[in-house]
Amino acid sequence: MKMRPLTFILIAISFSSFSGAQQGDFYEITRLPFTTDEFDEFAPAYYGEGIVFTTNRRMNFIISRTTDEGENLFNIYYTSKRESGRWQNPVILDRNLRSNWHDGPVSFSQDGSRIYFTRNIPGTGSQPSRLGIFIADYSGGSWTNIRPFPYNSNNYNVAHPSISSDGATLYFTSDMPGGYGGMDLYSSRLQAQSWSPPENMGSGINTEHDEVFPWIHQGGRIYFSSNRTPGGTLDLYYALMRDNEWQSPVRMPEPFNSEYDDFAFIADRELSEGYFSSNREGTDNIYSFISTFPLFTGCETMREEQLCFVFYEQRAERIDTTTLYLEWDMGDGTRIRGLEAEHCFEELGTYTVRLDVIDMITGEMQANVAYYNFTTPRVEQPVINAPDTVYAGRQFSLDATDTYLRNFDIEDFYWDLGDGTKVSGEVINHTYRFSGTYEIILGVTSDPDSPYGYRRLCVYKEIEVLEPIQGDVVEEGQNRHGF
Repeated sequence: MKMRPLTFILIAISFSSFSGAQQGDFYEITRLPFTTDEFDEFAPAYYGEGIVFTTNRRMNFIISRTTDEGENLFNIYYTSKRESGRWQNPVILDRNLRSNWHDGPVSFSQDGSRIYFTRNIPGTGSQPSRLGIFIADYSGGSWTNIRPFPYNSNNYNVAHPSISSDGATLYFTSDMPGGYGGMDLYSSRLQAQSWSPPENMGSGINTEHDEVFPWIHQGGRIYFSSNRTPGGTLDLYYALMRDNEWQSPVRMPEPFNSEYDDFAFIADRELSEGYFSSNREGTDNIYSFISTFPLFTGCETMREEQLCFVFYEQRAERIDTTTLYLEWDMGDGTRIRGLEAEHCFEELGTYTVRLDVIDMITGEMQANVAYYNFTTPRVEQPVINAPDTVYAGRQFSLDATDTYLRNFDIEDFYWDLGDGTKVSGEVINHTYRFSGTYEIILGVTSDPDSPYGYRRLCVYKEIEVLEPIQGDVVEEGQNRHGF
């Protein structure tokens, strides 16, 4: 994303536009085929059966709308996939949304009946143009009733809208006075058909640098880009709301971030596929991503191993117990009198179990009735070895080394740790940033070339994460595993 004049819709801001697989390894990215090396295409938004995006491409070989400086105008385009899966040629979304200035990026209400979009506000006299947010309604087959967001200004920029799924909160970026420096993220709530005064999202989100391109996920996370890291390029981040406060942002891993500008992220509900923008190949282009993490469904809670058994030896029934008694030696230091012994072992293993005839007077063994090695049977399942309780901010280990599956040639172990982290490996380490109850899923896949065929099995276990111990420091910043 190159440095551009203030009159460009995207710009008006002061930045240049253990072992095992980690989270980023489970995503494949692809540059969308309709993007170009000559023009910029960026900031996708879900709409209908396709996406809407912003571009400065020529409308056709004859018509090219430009600024006074001869630069192509940014306009709002739409495209979707054919039944074959190929993308159609992008077209102008609606001529009613075209102006003599730059238009886009956009955001849509959940039902698609309302659009929020960025547009340049021309300056007067020596005053520079600014960015503002505008709103329109879909009616009669076109976008109508275009009106400005009430907090637009000729003195600062308001841009990059993202509307919440319930339509009640609008997130955007602005360099209005009172911020932390550069462009900050703000929110405004719709109350009685009026927008509340913008509220800065706080120092947990904003910095003295630029925070731009917010996008609110329907699950409550907010994604955005910032040039806060050394090098000054835009990186993708996300943040969570906790106790009505936004927590410190987490930098997303590769391949989402690169040494270039990465921004304008959107995704589906499960975060399994979506889009983002980057200039890693020169101009701004749109990339799709899709998760390659195996899908595990119908997971059951781990079944407890059977450790309690009843032992009975029929051959001992004829023994005269007038002066003798029967005694079981369970092989773990436990002795039990009687023809029948009910016993619970403390752990899985193989035990030497014997039944002896003991002299009641002398206590000496007179004969051995039974002697055999008893192996506790295993439950066939993936096994999660992890504590039931841990502290936020403290690393702990999880392993699947006790997994027992017959006729199952294990290919790999996959962990979904319930906080967005997905990794693979038989033994892993993890640190939860926040307290709460998390559901850990362990999935196991078999070797596709196995004579037993390809299979997937999974179990889950809940873990309680307690508040950090006083004095512990919960690490902030990049999450190497997930988003």
